[in-house]
Parts: sequence; C-alpha cells; structure tokens
Amino acid sequence: MKFTKVITVLAVSAALSSGALAQEKGSATKAAAYLTKGEIEQAKTEIENAVGYEKYKLESKGKPVVVKEKTLEVQGDIYSAIAINPETSADEIPADIDKAMEAYNEIKTRQEESGKASASYKAIWENQGADLATGQIKPSKVDDLWGHFFNIGAEAFNENDYPKAMENFELALRVKADTTTGKYGFYASAMAEEEAADEEAAAIRETTMMFIEKLFAMNYHDPQQYYSLLRYASETAGPAEERIDELKYEIRDAEGTIEKATKQKEQSQERYEYYTKGGGRKYGSARQKAATAQKEVEEATAEITKAQTTLDAANKEVEELTAQANVAYEKCLEIAIEGAKNNPGNPTLTSQMVAYYVKLNKLDDAIASVKSALAETPNDEGMNFNLAVLYDQAAEKARESEESAKAQEYFEMAVAQYKKVIDINPESKNGLFNLGALYYNRAAAYNKEKQDLPMKGMNYADPAKAKELDTKMLEYSKLAAPYAEKVSELAPDESKYLVLLSRIYYMTKENDKLEAVNKKLEAME
Repeated sequence: MKFTKVITVLAVSAALSSGALAQEKGSATKAAAYLTKGEIEQAKTEIENAVGYEKYKLESKGKPVVVKEKTLEVQGDIYSAIAINPETSADEIPADIDKAMEAYNEIKTRQEESGKASASYKAIWENQGADLATGQIKPSKVDDLWGHFFNIGAEAFNENDYPKAMENFELALRVKADTTTGKYGFYASAMAEEEAADEEAAAIRETTMMFIEKLFAMNYHDPQQYYSLLRYASETAGPAEERIDELKYEIRDAEGTIEKATKQKEQSQERYEYYTKGGGRKYGSARQKAATAQKEVEEATAEITKAQTTLDAANKEVEELTAQANVAYEKCLEIAIEGAKNNPGNPTLTSQMVAYYVKLNKLDDAIASVKSALAETPNDEGMNFNLAVLYDQAAEKARESEESAKAQEYFEMAVAQYKKVIDINPESKNGLFNLGALYYNRAAAYNKEKQDLPMKGMNYADPAKAKELDTKMLEYSKLAAPYAEKVSELAPDESKYLVLLSRIYYMTKENDKLEAVNKKLEAME
C-alpha cells in the first residue's frame, strides 16, 4: 500500500509539472487593440503572453526561437507608452525604456543582418514622411520616444531646473546615442552638481561622469568635459596640498630656529673657550661666565635638536604627501594631454598640461609640449607666455642646483621669450610684470650675494667684489623699471604691480618715485 501511495503522489506531481509548462496564449493584435483603447495593463499582459507563446511554440517544435517582428513592434510600442505615461513611477521608467528598446533593437539587428527593411523596421526607425495636415515630418517611433524625454529635459533646462533636465536627458540617452542629448545632459548634471548640497553632489557627479563617458564613446570631445575631469582629479590632491602649505611654515620656522640657535651656540662656545682657555681666565668672574656660556651652549643644543626633530618630521610628511599629490597630478596630466590632443590649439588645456608637467617636475617635457603647440600657432600670446614662464622656472631650478651656466642660459631665454610676448601684445600685463620681476629677482640675488660677503669691521673684506655686485644690482634694477612702470600704468589699481615698482625704486635709490608709489599703496590699504 505504501508503495502504491508513493506512485500516486509522483504521478500527480508529474501531471502538475506538465501543466505548469503550458504557456498561456496571447495575441499581438489584441495587445495593440488594448493599447489603442488606453488599457495599458491589459496590453502589457497580452503582449507578454503573446511573446511567451510564440517562443513556447517554437521551442516545443525544436525550431529557432524568432519572435515575429510585428509582435516585437507591439511590445516596444506598449513599453514606450508605459515609459511616457505620467502615472508610471520614475523608478520604473528606465526599465520600461530598456524593454521597449530591446524589442526595437532586435528588429534593427535583423534588418542589418538581412539588408531588408520590413514594415515594422520602417515604422520604428525611419521618419514617416510629412503630415498632410501640418506639413511637418512625422518622426519614427524611436525618435518619438526620444523626443518625449528630450523635450521635457530641454524645457527643464531652460527653466534652470537642472536635476529634472539631467534625469530626462539621461532617459533620452537610453533611447538612442545622440551627442546633443549627451552634451545637454552633461551641462545639466554639471550645473545640478554645482548647486547640490555636499551629500547629494557625489551621486550627481556619477551621472556627470556617465554623460562624459557616453560622449567620449560617441567621439565627442568638448573641452568642458576635460575641464570637469581635471577638476575631479585635482580635488583628490587638495588635502595634501593644504597640509604641505601648512608644513612649509613649520619647516621655515624650524630652519630659522636652527640657524638662530646655531649662531647662539657658536657665540656661547667661543665665550666658554675664552673664559676657560683664553684670555678671559684672568678675570675673577671667569668661572661664573664660563658656566653661563656652557649653559647657553647646552640650551642652544637642545633647541637645535628639538627643531631638527620637527624639521625631519615635517620633511618626511611633505615627502609622503607629495607622493600622494603626484598620483593625482599624473592623472590630471593624462587628462590634459588627452584633452589637448582632441582639442588642438585650446589654450586652457595646453596650459593645464604645462602646469601639471611643472608640478611633476617635468620641465623638459613641458617645454617640448609648448614648443610643439607653438609650431602650429607661433604668435599665440598665451603659449608664448607659457614658454617664457617655463624658461623662467628652469633658470630658477638650475640656480638652486648651482648650475650657473645653465641658469644663465635659461635666464636669457626667458628674457627673450617675455619680450616676444610683449611684441605680440605690448599691453600684456602678464608679460610686462613677469619680465620686470625676472630682472628685479636677478638684482635681488646680487644684493643678497653682496650682503653675504665677509665683513672686516664695518667694511667688506673684499670691497672690489662688493662694488661689482652693487653695480650689477643697479644694472638689473634699471632694466626692470620700464616694464614695472608700464604695467602699473595699465593697471594702476593693482597693488602687486606697485609693490614691484616700490622695491625697484628702493634698489635704484630713486627716493621721490619711491615715496609716490608708497603713498599710492598706503591709500589702497
């Protein structure tokens, strides 16, 4: 009996399984009729049954599963209608668009494979000719679906509702790859991100990146796309840069402390030796003064040790943070190079490329890239200025490395290049100011060299050398003056130009002019 019961149960299960495999019939014609009457849910159920039944019949006969194009067309029409229905949840619209486009794209694939355009293909993918009543071109079904979301996006964009515009341009882009949609979607999302609260901006940025990537895939390379990518990449270096700036003050203070304490230690050590080994031993207070000097040596030594510890820690942290920042700079450089390649002659992208070469201490690469750009546009003011700045920086770098011949060579190249900028535009404030500053800095370097000369009493130990340096300082100060004067005339309210001019007049000892400039600066405070 138990054996029989088991058989009976299995038989019933088998029967249930066979019944479950049966596919409910559906009709594409009925689904289309439901759609025409606006009965969307019935249309959806009917078309899914129709598609399923067609697949079921073909599978059961062992034939290739190829749903009829008319059935696919109706399926796409129904999901398009659901997608644009105001009652459809916003969360469901993307899936409905994808479902519609899956059906429409299957018909397109068949046309591409066969080379034959069916009636369904033409209705979905080709314009339908002019409307007799209006004379306007009737769009294809795909263009109609795309246009629905694009137009909502465009209206929202014009009303500055950037989040709504972004969402609808993104939906339009799901329908078809179109550079206009991608471009305005990118602009909308960038604006939405700018206006969003911090906690929302990150999610919007992902959408902005999506639009940028879609545009790149369509071989569309607007400079604004690269500007956004550069901003995103550079932000990762921001915290490291801020901390490095803070550490620079710590390093400067520590170095100053070490320099001051070292001098104090040397002086105290000299006094200690004077009172213990030298002529000071004869004084009755020699022992006490020696003890005081020794204590000062110990205190200075402790101060040096403490400052050195601070300095070492700060330098180590700077090194680590610089490595972190360089990762971001490499990414920025990569973006700028790609952007400049796809937008030849764009001054902003080329300047950004140069800036990141410099940040990465790749001056030779930077110079080569600017020269390459100038080969195409030799009289471009911005590019010529960039090259002058690079020569200027290369001269400074060589000077710090004590490569005097190389420093002089780059200095002369910088002078010539700044003069070329001024030839191109005699009112180039950047060119005039930088050339004036270049000459002034050379004068200041000679002045510092003179101040560092050994003294003999109240006079320089080598008066001839001091006079030589003084002559050079005056020479370069006078070379700087005309450029600083011209830029100050062009922008009389810019304090940095007046500050440069004040320093030059101080060196040239033109006291009347110095006083006049200083009065202007005081009035600005």
